[in-house]
This record gives sequence, C-alpha cells and structure tokens, in this order.
Amino acid sequence: METLGIPLSKNILIFGYGLSGESAYKFLKEKGHNVFTFDESKTDMPDRVSEIDYPIIDIIVKSPSIPCLGNNAHPILNRAKEQKIKILSAFDVFKIYNPDARIIAVTGTNGKSTTTSLIYHILKKSRRSVEMGGNIGIPYFEAPKADIYVFEMSSYELASSKHLNFEIGCVLNIEPDHISFHGSFENYIIAKHLVLDNSKIRIVSFEDYITMAKYLKSENLIKVSINDMPFANYFIKEGVLIDSYAERAVIDLTNLPELKGIHNRQNVLFAYAVCIKLGLQPSEIARNLQSFKALPHRMSSVRKIGNILFVNDSKGTNPSSSAKALATFVGYRIFWLVGGRSKKSNPLLSVSSYIDSVCKIYLFGESEEEFEYIFKDIVKTTRCKTMDIALNVAYKEAKKETGPTVILLSPMCASFDQFENFEQRGERFVEMVLNLK
Repeated sequence: METLGIPLSKNILIFGYGLSGESAYKFLKEKGHNVFTFDESKTDMPDRVSEIDYPIIDIIVKSPSIPCLGNNAHPILNRAKEQKIKILSAFDVFKIYNPDARIIAVTGTNGKSTTTSLIYHILKKSRRSVEMGGNIGIPYFEAPKADIYVFEMSSYELASSKHLNFEIGCVLNIEPDHISFHGSFENYIIAKHLVLDNSKIRIVSFEDYITMAKYLKSENLIKVSINDMPFANYFIKEGVLIDSYAERAVIDLTNLPELKGIHNRQNVLFAYAVCIKLGLQPSEIARNLQSFKALPHRMSSVRKIGNILFVNDSKGTNPSSSAKALATFVGYRIFWLVGGRSKKSNPLLSVSSYIDSVCKIYLFGESEEEFEYIFKDIVKTTRCKTMDIALNVAYKEAKKETGPTVILLSPMCASFDQFENFEQRGERFVEMVLNLK
C-alpha cells in the first residue's frame, strides 16, 4: 500500500489524454497504480477503455479543459459524482504526493506565462533550487524535485482542484475570458481568486479593480501598480520601478528590450515582488532581468522588411491581450491580423483607445463575420478566410506606406478552428514571414 499519496488499492481513470493526462498517467503508473485511460477524441493510448465501468473506478483524474461546473459539467463527471467517485485534477495529484511543496502560483487573464518565466529565470540565475511548470506547458509531474516551484495556474485547473495551497499567490489581472467553461464571468473571477484564497502571501495589482476591491484589507497583501501610485508597495514612475520599502528607484525598465510594453512592466512588478519576498536583493533581480529572453508568440519581432515590422503575438487570444499589443505600437501604421474561434466578448471595450492607429483589419477563421460586423463602421476590414491569405494581402497593402509600419498578428481569438494551438498558429506566421520576398 502507498504510504504517501493515493493507496495502491485504488483504480484510477485518466479522463482526457492530452499533455496533462499523459503525464499523470505515466506518473501514477510508475507509482504502481492500476490506471485506465479514456478520451472521446483519441484511441491510441495505453490502458485505454472504450466505456467507463463506474463501479470499479475509485478516482478520476480529469483534463483541465473538461467542464466540471454546474449545468456545464461533462455528463461523465456528473455520473461520477452520482456514483460518489472522487474527481481530482492533475495539480491535486501533484499536491497529494508533494504535500510540503513551496509553490508560487501565478494566474490572470493575460501575462501568466511571461511572469511565471520571469520569476523562474530570476531565481534560477540566483542559483536557487527552483522548477517551473503547470499551464505554461510543462506538466507538474515533469518538474524535478526543487525547494521552490513556480506554477502557472489556469482558471480551468483552479476550478477543478481541491488541494490548493500556495506559498505566494499572484493574480495579475482579470478580464472576461473562458465564459463557456465557467458559465459566467462571476464564476471565472471566483476561480482566479482561489489562488489568493489559498496563499500565505498575496500579490495584486492596483489596476485590477475587481481583485483590489475584494482583497484590499486582507492580511499579507502586496500591492503593485504600473502607475505612479505611492500607495503601492512597488510601482512605476517614468519607466523606473520604485520600491516603496527601500524608498528608492531600483530598475530602469526602459533598458529591457525583451520586455517592451506596459503589460510587461506589470509582469516585471509581480516578478520583482515575488523575488524580494523570497530574499533576493534588488540589484540581483535587476541584473538577472537583463538576460531574460521573451517567450515565443508573445509580442515577438520576427523580421523587418524596409519600414515594415512583422510581430507575432499569436498568444493574444482575447481582446484585452490584443489591446496591450496595439498600445505598444501607437505611432505606427498598424495592419492587424485578427481571427480564429471567438471568445464572444465585445472587443471594443478593450481596443477602442488604440483603434485610430489601425489602418486595416484582416479577418480570418470562424470569427470573420462577427468581427466584420463589429468593426465595419470604425475601421476598414477585409475577410481573408485563412491567416496565410491575411498575411499576404496585408503585406501587399502595407508596402504602400512610407512611415513606421507594423503587420501585427494578435488574433483576439483561440486557434482551434484552423490550428491545434496558438503555438502552431504562431509558428506558421513566422514561417511565412521568413519566406516573404
């Protein structure tokens, strides 16, 4: 019998055999468990069952993206609840086997991956025992043993988990997203706030009014701001990070070319706050930031042809994220590539302040008609069906410009209508740009 973790007498079903499910299967199998796999869209899996024999299943470990809430819950999970079968997330299993793990949890609508990577990079360069994983694409079980884990936590995983316990919790920002999974924006907010509800130390942003209103008077709260706001513990003044505790400027953010844009200033603030709390010195953090390399598909400059800059922001999968991309290029002539599977939120609430810089929007994918209707009286649009066509048409028209010009892929949409994920979409964009004459 397993003395630490799940008893070996239990039968475990992995429901959903994606990256997370496959990793959970391998981990539990190596622990000696009797494990089955089930996926409605895959057949090439070890220990696969075509039908679920509920009476013999003790535990289901579900994929994060499988709905589990209220009326939106998957029928298999509803049936499991009726049978009183325990339903766990992959994170739950990790925490059961690592109950004392010190975890830095990072969540938010935008910026999670960059902030997670920044914290990990700074700590690693300072020779701390640290590993990174979670929603950033590295399954929990594939992170080697370490003193500190930095995990990117999605709202899916948070809503699915029961064993949440963090050393430090960060909520970067909250904008409407993933409503179809959670059922409402209110439920999405509740899921994000689970990070703070289950953390010893909480870090929030003054610009996130929803979160600040709830946690302003809570204990062990650290506040950051991208504006000159002395009430914050760490804030930005004229492009410089100010540490209110040290009462001095500590990092000139204008000297970080890999971290351009207002959104990255927020990412740096959260990373700085975490690392200070873990005992690093301001000078050490500033030095380590210099060697950070931006993550792919997030505001990545691909190539410049004449006066035209090509930027891959395939990770811009919602209006709020794309608004930050547009803000970075105010002053440019922007030729904007938009499309995919819509998040069904009004983009004008986020992007209207920057739309004057957009010369034209090139639409592709499932959302063409939706966005054409939204933008038709505001900016010129062209329906292109595919991203490949959108890029070629945009390049042909952008070549007529003489001033600073950018062709920006920041789709405001999920990729699943024409691509497997945002990475594949971004890689295709980069490939095409590099092959342009």
